[in-house]
Amino acid sequence: MKIDINNVVYDLIKDDDKLKEDLISIGFTGLKNPLMVKSLAKKVSLKRGAKLMGISDYKEKLEELGYEICDSSQNPEVLKRKELIKSYLTRLSNGEDLEDVRDDFKKNFEGVSSAEIMDAEEELLAAGVDKDEVRKLCDVHSALFHGKIESEDSPKSYEKESFLDYFARENNEVKKILEVAEEAIANDENLGEDINKVFEHYRKKGDLIYPILKAKYNTPGPSDVMWAVDIEIANNIKKAIKLGKKDLLLASIKRAEEMTYKEENILYPLVFEKMSDEDLKLLYKDLGDYDHNLVSYGKQEKLKTSIYDNGYINFSKGKMRLDQLEAMLDTMEIEITYVDENDISSYYNNHKGKKIFKRPESSLGREVYYCHPPQVEPIVRNLIKEFKEGKKDNFKLIRNIKGIDFAISYYAVRDKDGVYKGVLETVQDLSFYKEFLTKKK
Repeated sequence: MKIDINNVVYDLIKDDDKLKEDLISIGFTGLKNPLMVKSLAKKVSLKRGAKLMGISDYKEKLEELGYEICDSSQNPEVLKRKELIKSYLTRLSNGEDLEDVRDDFKKNFEGVSSAEIMDAEEELLAAGVDKDEVRKLCDVHSALFHGKIESEDSPKSYEKESFLDYFARENNEVKKILEVAEEAIANDENLGEDINKVFEHYRKKGDLIYPILKAKYNTPGPSDVMWAVDIEIANNIKKAIKLGKKDLLLASIKRAEEMTYKEENILYPLVFEKMSDEDLKLLYKDLGDYDHNLVSYGKQEKLKTSIYDNGYINFSKGKMRLDQLEAMLDTMEIEITYVDENDISSYYNNHKGKKIFKRPESSLGREVYYCHPPQVEPIVRNLIKEFKEGKKDNFKLIRNIKGIDFAISYYAVRDKDGVYKGVLETVQDLSFYKEFLTKKK
């Protein structure tokens, strides 16, 4: 039997019980779970599923079982198509006129998928093209594909009260805000407070979408490019408003409009194709921690949580039950984050006050670096490196956020023998202490 490793797993096994059992026997154990078959197996190819499961020798094992393996991604036509897309992006990066490139693109392409676009950009990045250059031309790149993306003629609708449905609805509201903003600029009027809702939308993407695509699904393109563009747009709008720069403001609003197109036609289809239903449900649950000023947010589905016994944890000075420990940490009016010695985000407390920095549950178990924008990641890496080398034990700063001062502290966690165990981050509202000191003076 011939197997194309680029075919979706579900399509391969739906009428072939023997192949299903053979795949389970070589490591695809998730196929034992009917829910996994109905969810993730419908989205991932055999090749990508093997990568997610860490099965590097699956082709050899299948050949030993008598299967003939082929890889349609190496088909000359597929490779030619990919190289053409990369050539168009390269021409744009080299300064060629957009319309000239579009004319050539139209001659060779009837349609293009979001995955093809992202694959081409990621291959350019992997080949050494400067990230800043790709970000700078991000809007031009997407403009090349206007009217040619497969999902564009019939935008995908997502299941109601789901993560992607929420983002798609919110993106539509962002479009309306930007239309009003353009009219206000034309009439020399202030943009108003609604523009802040666009920034909140970008923040949700940065917290929930970009990191998991890069860390778990090996799709760094959105994180390396779109995330940084979001930040540039937000910063330039704020700067233009503060300095009264009308041209910069209008250009930034135009970029924001282009971003709504990219979200609808590239980012969301990519998320739908790549992410498991389990992760999408967890991300929808994480949305509950955010403001919902643009669209409604329904009740999140109750997810299964780990079950612990009531045994005690013995410390060097005393003991506590797990439920007591968690209750104590959540009672503190301090946001706590713990990153272990392998740089994995391992714990957040859930204190009862308003959280200044959202801590998505979906980011647990991933490297901490992918939870930060590309511009900040090198700073985080350097600080943790200094902690590990013993050059620093802590780093503290005060940040004013919306008129309130917060103490943000990072501590190198070491055991009694001085062995590095990770990083503790705390965030604390200083209002009480400022008021107390002011009264005392």
